Amino acid sequence: LIAIYQNLQTAKQSINNVIDKIKDSKLKKELKHEFKDYDELSESCEDLARVYEINLVDNNFFKKAKMWFSVNMATMLDKSNRKISSITIVGSTMGIIDLMSVLSDCKRGKPELLTLGRRVLDLEERNIEKLKPYILVDSKANNQEKEAKVELGENDTESAPYVEIPSKNNDSEKENNLHKQNSNQQKHAFKNKSKAKKS
Repeated sequence: LIAIYQNLQTAKQSINNVIDKIKDSKLKKELKHEFKDYDELSESCEDLARVYEINLVDNNFFKKAKMWFSVNMATMLDKSNRKISSITIVGSTMGIIDLMSVLSDCKRGKPELLTLGRRVLDLEERNIEKLKPYILVDSKANNQEKEAKVELGENDTESAPYVEIPSKNNDSEKENNLHKQNSNQQKHAFKNKSKAKKS
């Protein structure tokens, strides 16, 4: 029961960590609805804990801080629907794995607890399916934007500035040019001397 409760608390905190970063009203509404479902199952855990006199323990401070820091780092430069949905889906997937392990190890547990665990699993799987379209919609929007840029003759990246790369033969070319210049000067001086003698 404690593992199920902590799983639900983790899901609620994950939503709280991203809800203020969401600009899309539909996605925000979906996550608020998910939070409500998690909260109701948390209350069911608390009811069973009172019946079986189990002391429920929430996630510790360090785990909460780690989650908060991880989400903020992940969304620092990208607060798109795709990013936030991906973070939430990954969290739900991890929750499913943990719950499946717990239920597998407690096959002979109390029926009420096993039923509650399966309800949480069903909720996590349903939430993942509801969030998938937000990833696909973002993908289509990005593709449409790229196609529009191609039609306008634009590139996604700015063209790199032109940098002239010096030739390996630069030194020899400079010497040849200097030699030609000296030769021309000598020829010009010789012609001037010849003209002076004739006059």
